[in-house]
Amino acid sequence: MKYIWSIMMYKIYLLLLLVLPLPLVAQSNPWPAWDADVVTALNTAADSEYLNEEEKKVILFMNMARHDGPLFAKTFLTAYMQQNQLEKNSYTKSLQKDLKKTNKLVALIPEEDLTAIAQGHAQKSGEKGTTGHSDFKKRFEPYMGKPYNHVGENCSYGFEQAIDIVISLLIDEGIKSLGHRNNILSPDFNSIGVAIRPHKKYRTNCVMDFGSMDRSAMNDMPY
Repeated sequence: MKYIWSIMMYKIYLLLLLVLPLPLVAQSNPWPAWDADVVTALNTAADSEYLNEEEKKVILFMNMARHDGPLFAKTFLTAYMQQNQLEKNSYTKSLQKDLKKTNKLVALIPEEDLTAIAQGHAQKSGEKGTTGHSDFKKRFEPYMGKPYNHVGENCSYGFEQAIDIVISLLIDEGIKSLGHRNNILSPDFNSIGVAIRPHKKYRTNCVMDFGSMDRSAMNDMPY
């Protein structure tokens, strides 16, 4: 009788392992699920001297989501939602769907001109305590057509760590157009500039400036 009871309990235990989510402890470190060589290749900002470490991580996390959306959803997004006790809603559900469709998008490569634009806007916004994309056309006008045929911008407020910045913009809660998410996951963009600066009202702000560049002629360009 004890033997039969033991078998039954073991079967129930196996069933629970299959149907219940992994404990938070097991999901709190999403890095082991990613191939180290892939992460290295996606870390396009690793040697950029004009970016700090957190800004480099912003680019890395965006590239990981672009490269393997399903894996990013299973690892970083799932762990983030559990750690921050975020409940599923229409925005997180739609993000899951969008990430499942995202695969092998070209990695974003940091560019000094886009970074300078991002730094200027983040600095100015921080000092004035403002939000938004003021003077967008004016700031990008010198670079339109050459080298960039398409640009976009994301602004984040109140987050200091890269993972918070990237995932909050991917979720894009409250933004019906999902403009921030669309910029991060856009197949049109291949260039990026990122700046994280202090903010008078929200403590911190991060500006991401995206660009679409024809890289077929990159061999003739100084950068």
